[in-house]
Amino acid sequence: MLRKWEARVKQIEERASHYERKPLSSVYRPRLAKPEEPSSIWKLFHRQNQAFNFVKSCKESVHVFALECKRGNGQRIYLVTSYAQLWFYYKTRKTLLHCYEVIPENAVCKLYFDLEFNKLANPGADGKMMVALLIQHVCKALEEFYNVQCSAEDVFNLDSSTEEKFSRHLIFQLHNVAFKDNRHAGNFVRKILQPALHLIAEDDEAKVPEAVGQDASGFSVTPLKQEISEAREKVGLPKQCDPDLSFLVVKNHMGEKCLFVDLGE
Repeated sequence: MLRKWEARVKQIEERASHYERKPLSSVYRPRLAKPEEPSSIWKLFHRQNQAFNFVKSCKESVHVFALECKRGNGQRIYLVTSYAQLWFYYKTRKTLLHCYEVIPENAVCKLYFDLEFNKLANPGADGKMMVALLIQHVCKALEEFYNVQCSAEDVFNLDSSTEEKFSRHLIFQLHNVAFKDNRHAGNFVRKILQPALHLIAEDDEAKVPEAVGQDASGFSVTPLKQEISEAREKVGLPKQCDPDLSFLVVKNHMGEKCLFVDLGE
């Protein structure tokens, strides 16, 4: 009997020693705080600056996320919480499907693109092909300007299309590289999209003579065209050798030409 007891004690001691070396990991279940538990951060704000001010007062690692109040009306509310907490609810709540993190103005950021066009206004547009061509163009520009290598495999391609619109969000996962802030990233995007912006500007110029002719048919429009041409040279708009980015020019719901890429203006 004594030997059995000693063997049992030894077995328990060995098991205890094993769990001390390799303790069981507790399963993390994020949830809103209960009175008897430590508080978790899950707070909503109607203004973005209020949300960021609250983040500054928190000791925990939390972030600001924008949520749609109602689908389609463009209004936002701002949620402050952690990545783990958001992800736990994101997987189960449909109300969180249309949300995104708001990056502070001066924070280091990754290169990203918001792409969108109205399907009814662009019946012949091949959205998938347009996305692929844009990624190819951006990768080439990154190598040319910064000697940074990347490919489509380094891009998160998030689809948020609906029956009315084609919509994608691209996030470039560059290796050990990021932009200083949103402004620097935006300047790069505008730089490499100049050929497409030039196409839209040319279309606007073509409408100028017609408008001028209606009000002052006795005056020549040549000086006006010359002024536009000189202005283009001063600001360094692209020349004829620029890449063909005509695939980025689409029409909005009013039939006006615009970019497939949202420049946030």
